[in-house]
Amino acid sequence: MKRSNERYFQELSMGESGTMVYIAQKILNTIGYELKEDGIFSLKMEKAVKTFQSTRKTLIVDGIVGYETMKEMDEVSAMI
Repeated sequence: MKRSNERYFQELSMGESGTMVYIAQKILNTIGYELKEDGIFSLKMEKAVKTFQSTRKTLIVDGIVGYETMKEMDEVSAMI
């Protein structure tokens, strides 16, 4: 059964754009990645997401910012 927050989270992937992509870019930059904060999910962002996912045991490395990936990114950035 999905948690309520997860149910409403729209996955972010290559080619998408918008406010949520921009927020994900800001979080990734906070934790050390160097992405253009333009709200466009680029190849460079996909590579950054895969790199981040590969450092977390609980995440699938697919380059997609799903609920769990965003949650982990947010938790890591909060520690910085």
